[in-house]
Amino acid sequence: MRKSTKQAENCLTKSIDDLQKVDNRPNVWRRVDQIPIAPRVQTFFSAVMVSILAFFLVTGCGNPQDERTKLGTVPEFHPELGLGALEGYLDPEELPNSLALIPPPPSPGSAALAHDEEVAQNTIALQSTPRFELASADFELKLPIFIDDFSCALNTGITKENAPYLYNLISRSFSDLALSTYAAKNYYQRKRPFQSNGAPIAFPEMKSALEKDPSYPSGHSALGWGTALILAEIAPDRADQLIARGLAYTESRIVANHHWYSDVVWGRFMGAATVARLHGDPTFLADLKAAKAEYAALRANGAAPTGDCEWEATALELGFQASEVTAIDILLEPDATLLKKAEAINAEFIKVYPQGFTLDASHRPHITLIQRYVRTADLEKVYEAANNVLSQFDVRSFELEAFEYGYVPMGELGLTAITAKPIAELVKLQEDLIEAVAPYTEETGTSAAFFTTPEDRIIDPVLIHYVSVFVPEHTGEHFVPHLTVGLAPKPYLDKLVTEPFEPFTFTPASAAVYQLGQFGTAARKLKELELKR
Repeated sequence: MRKSTKQAENCLTKSIDDLQKVDNRPNVWRRVDQIPIAPRVQTFFSAVMVSILAFFLVTGCGNPQDERTKLGTVPEFHPELGLGALEGYLDPEELPNSLALIPPPPSPGSAALAHDEEVAQNTIALQSTPRFELASADFELKLPIFIDDFSCALNTGITKENAPYLYNLISRSFSDLALSTYAAKNYYQRKRPFQSNGAPIAFPEMKSALEKDPSYPSGHSALGWGTALILAEIAPDRADQLIARGLAYTESRIVANHHWYSDVVWGRFMGAATVARLHGDPTFLADLKAAKAEYAALRANGAAPTGDCEWEATALELGFQASEVTAIDILLEPDATLLKKAEAINAEFIKVYPQGFTLDASHRPHITLIQRYVRTADLEKVYEAANNVLSQFDVRSFELEAFEYGYVPMGELGLTAITAKPIAELVKLQEDLIEAVAPYTEETGTSAAFFTTPEDRIIDPVLIHYVSVFVPEHTGEHFVPHLTVGLAPKPYLDKLVTEPFEPFTFTPASAAVYQLGQFGTAARKLKELELKR
């Protein structure tokens, strides 16, 4: 007998008992009570039972607490996984059927697949940023870590101790949401994006396991979206924040390079479908009511969130797609001679102006060949074009002569460089690179095109303009090869440039494409280029 029929029998029996207590015609109710349960249900709408049904509709049936989960009695969901989740509310046949509900994944050559690939490419620039770190953290599904992912959006920390029914509700719903995607997953067997694009993933050590788990639709996305919907119902005053966090949680799968965009979209769909189905389950509804009461008590007591909410907010501000435009520097990296001199000069600048930048992994010493704004989606084409050009030059045989200091005024400061004399081969290399990269360029960009930090998000407008006009104003006959060494006050630099400079020669050691950062620094390496051997 199904749960709903049994529930009707229980309600009917209790209604009869209740009516006997308040009615002065015991013989009538005694006769009804002697009817076996099954016939009672079958003759539910008989004349006598109409009065019982009316009483039930007005007064309700039983105590809603009777339907709640008995805490501590639900078995763990696949304990070998070590997730700490509990078995779900729904029987397997009651789960929404993902194979019947969602379309097939995008087919080869389709516009939908092209969009998936473009979105995946646009997320690569977020690696080495707080958003990628958050995407990595969102991969962890163990409870209570999974619940903690929503603590900032909920503005409340949830534990098994302070909100046992809320914790139980998420622990059981977790299993239903996770299983909702597997009918389609197992049927379509879609490969994951990293198997196609070869880009890094959030958890390289999980690569083999992920390859065995099909990509479409995203189970993480069903979990994150469904949990956000449930929590938004429990805490309507925080609904916007919770829905936004649920959305970002699903987008983390794209940033991590674990899932395609369409995997995530239809994973969210299955999460919503599962939550809708859960609302037809009386135990879920009873637990939901208890969870709402627990949350109200926690808010009244001022329970604080458990996450690092400031860091999370910083990461979320970056979105899940990098800027459509990236500010790049195709550059040569110096040999040991020039590198040593640049680092020594930079150390002196830091003594004079400690707020300046240090030449390090995020401020790589370099000699710019060209700076451009390129379409982020075309970065791979930019790398290929640059490699094709470099294959025509013996760059490591170039001998360049450094002969003076120069600086670009920036208010009361100056951005200082060691300058070198251009040689014909270097100018020709620059010219060919400009031509090769031209099809993938844009005229200008914004701060979003640059590599920034949470503490320094806004790029100086002077730099934004400088990159825009680099090709017409700083190449060809205007090209001055130079290696930026730091920031210093103008009075210090005015004196420095008048002092004797001892010339020296150096040769390039390597070539690369970097994303530009504040002050025009080579902030993040995008691609090591191949030099002719």
